[in-house]
Amino acid sequence: MAFERRFVARLPFGTCVGVSLPPLPVPEAEWPAALHPDERGFARALREPRRAAWIGGRVALRGALEAAGVAVPDAILPTDRGAPRLPAGALGSISHKTALAVALAAPARAPVVTLGVDLEELRPLRADVAERVLTAAEQAALPGAGADREACVLRVFSAKEAIYKALDPWVRRFVGFHEAEVTFTGERAQARLRLARGEGPFAVELHDASHLTGGGHFLMAATVAREGGE
Repeated sequence: MAFERRFVARLPFGTCVGVSLPPLPVPEAEWPAALHPDERGFARALREPRRAAWIGGRVALRGALEAAGVAVPDAILPTDRGAPRLPAGALGSISHKTALAVALAAPARAPVVTLGVDLEELRPLRADVAERVLTAAEQAALPGAGADREACVLRVFSAKEAIYKALDPWVRRFVGFHEAEVTFTGERAQARLRLARGEGPFAVELHDASHLTGGGHFLMAATVAREGGE
């Protein structure tokens, strides 16, 4: 069955849904019936593998919103920043890799909070990207060379990607990898922002939900709120 649901889980920040992505190509006859007609039209203009990932992300997001008690009858098309365009009253974020799409969703609430989710496939890195994506302190905390080191780099990278998605509605710009610093203590993750343009201050929370994927992926969720509320 194409775009089969893999999991539904309640996280501290909302509901997370995972959807399996089918082998390519995916004929339109196998697209989910739940796709809005405008979503279907948007998907037709995409090429594989982007098309299957985009469809899977929408299926996951609609499932997460439904599980969170949020009705979204209209199409979920991209904003000018590439994020899913959700109605007032809904929060959501999407991520996907080759065989899996995930979404995190929750009802909007006051004070304003934004969500981000990121999925990374645990794999050998083609190059050492630690210096480019990690701060000096994050690099110092890495284990020695090898698979454990690469896994730690990917885990921090995934946390930062989730943070940047949650941060984007506030700053609406590309945020460099050294503008956030992530610390892991066992399963607990913490982050500190050092935004180059001085926006904020913001409070960041992280949650590692990698166990939901059954292994082989890092799955990180983040929230960002303005300190002191808005």
